[in-house]
Amino acid sequence: MIKIPIKDLELKLGKKIKKHFSSVGVDTASTCGLGFITTDETYVNINWTLIKFEANSMAELYKQMYYEFGEFINKSVDMVVVENVFLGMNPDVTIKLARFGGLVMAQALNNNVPFETIGASSSRAKLFTLDRKKYKGKPKEAVADYLKSIGIEIDEDNCADGVILALLGIIEGMDFRSATEIAKEKKAIRTKKKCKAKKRKK
Repeated sequence: MIKIPIKDLELKLGKKIKKHFSSVGVDTASTCGLGFITTDETYVNINWTLIKFEANSMAELYKQMYYEFGEFINKSVDMVVVENVFLGMNPDVTIKLARFGGLVMAQALNNNVPFETIGASSSRAKLFTLDRKKYKGKPKEAVADYLKSIGIEIDEDNCADGVILALLGIIEGMDFRSATEIAKEKKAIRTKKKCKAKKRKK
């Protein structure tokens, strides 16, 4: 576990952190990278773990995942942040990952825990700019290096995205929408204002 003064992390992130708050980040896959972050009045406590699921059938795998997620998603958690599915070339994999995320959200709903979803690229972009040339094909390594730069050195790169997701959960006023979604809304607002201005002129 890593313990960092809230003021130090706020300075490195350039963002305000919620106090007395608990956030869980879930990077959904058959091997799940999890991030656990809690804050008190002074410190941020960061932990992580990797869970590997194996089963003889998909139904058994889903059941195993559901109950395992229930072990750490409970009423003591203030927010769960789930990695959104990336629409890849393999539809079967996409469907499976979406179901994995659905199981996390089901446990959150069962325990009345608020949750958010965000894509891997969008979650990283909320905190840093990925050097695509330097980290081509190695996004998790890039995330681990970023975390190290802000004082969070983890020993498992596959947990890096889970920690990033949990970090987003403790940031005040975090907008979990993608940059594209935010840009669309701003464009719609500008268009609406222009239409109103034209009507007033008439």
